[in-house]
Amino acid sequence: MNTEINETTNSNIILDGNDVVKTYPNDGDVMVIPVSQVKFRGDLYPRMEHNQAKAQEYSENIENLPPIWVNQHYELIDGNHRRIAHQLAKCETITVEIHHTTSDAHLLELAIKTNATHGLQMSQADKKKMAIKLYAAGERGADRKKALANLLAVTVRSLTEWVKDLDQAERDARKAKIKAMYFQCYTAEEIGDAVGLTRQALEKDVLTQLLEDVPKVAKVQFLDDEFQLPIYNIWSFAKKTNKTSHFGNTEQRIVENLLWLYTQPLDIVIDPFGGGGSTLDVCNERGRRCWISDRKPKPGLEEKLRTLDITSELPQLNKRWADVALVYLDPPYWWQAKGQYSDDAEDLANTPTADDFHAKMSKVVKAFSAKLKAGARIALIIQPTQWKSPDRQFTDHVIAIINAVGNKKLIVENRVSCPYSTEQCNPQMVDWAKENKQLLVLTRELIIWRVVE
Repeated sequence: MNTEINETTNSNIILDGNDVVKTYPNDGDVMVIPVSQVKFRGDLYPRMEHNQAKAQEYSENIENLPPIWVNQHYELIDGNHRRIAHQLAKCETITVEIHHTTSDAHLLELAIKTNATHGLQMSQADKKKMAIKLYAAGERGADRKKALANLLAVTVRSLTEWVKDLDQAERDARKAKIKAMYFQCYTAEEIGDAVGLTRQALEKDVLTQLLEDVPKVAKVQFLDDEFQLPIYNIWSFAKKTNKTSHFGNTEQRIVENLLWLYTQPLDIVIDPFGGGGSTLDVCNERGRRCWISDRKPKPGLEEKLRTLDITSELPQLNKRWADVALVYLDPPYWWQAKGQYSDDAEDLANTPTADDFHAKMSKVVKAFSAKLKAGARIALIIQPTQWKSPDRQFTDHVIAIINAVGNKKLIVENRVSCPYSTEQCNPQMVDWAKENKQLLVLTRELIIWRVVE
């Protein structure tokens, strides 16, 4: 079969000899297609970034979600959070509604229009970005400004202010991208390639000013009223403040405390068990760079989290290892997370024995210690395995990992208790504990090593 695209009618015709056997779906069709067939184009997405928490919320109510909108090429028009939700729920198919588009600009305007009527609304920053993009790509003048203001549901005055200096707007957008990439630990060469600047121009025009400005922010210096200084080695939190929720995620204020204790503005923090990306969120707010990864980044977080199996290799930081002040390790708690992330034998949660798990984790800790400068810290948070361990046997990890590390270059500086709330235990677990006169595990410890010469 040969596929031809008719540019004048915007129809895709699959030919078998001289016979037409298939065309694009009709405008208005509602159909079920594989999730993998939906094409998401970031350049035609109205928002600066999606809301991972909203996608997670949607994933728990898949059956109640309306169809997403795609064009005849299955390019997404509306429903990116629903698309990601289907990925998070591991659905193979998704219901779509077909809406033909004639150009990229047509698709983008349709995406903005549908967003205004339902779903998570665009922020002012999103609307400003789209105003500039659409105005720059089309006709200029008062009528165009009025039409775009109506499309974006903003005043003509606001839109006029946004587009009055397109060159300045583009410079601001470029600076925002440079800042985001810098705080995600991309190299100057990688950032320069992404924004079209030489390294010299990048450092002269943007990075120098950025390095001067960031340490002046009150939140970067922990001078805000929200932060409570950690004085004791028991950190209890009544309720999680993480923006996203997923199996195994840990309260992000643990990371905040570690940043205050052991880092300075613009230091590098490494988190190879990135999960929902909350460490990156905290580092961005507190003015620290963050190299974050996961063995299998969750759908929707692929652009924020690098893909890396930390049991096989370390981050490629080269000379920037000297800037690393903290490595934060929040691994699967052995069989407590068995089968939750994957069925792969290489997954730490699926390690056959506790001894094997301890050996792998100690190997990771020692590998980092060999790269870090004196004074840097490695913080590992871990919980004893009980409910899912063989015969419900209480299996401690802290002492075993500390003994297995046994590294002269590391000293245990502190051990912090970070207990769960009782909500961690379901009624079945409570009944078992009563019946067998066993104590359910709520304890969780944070081991903090300091690197010495």
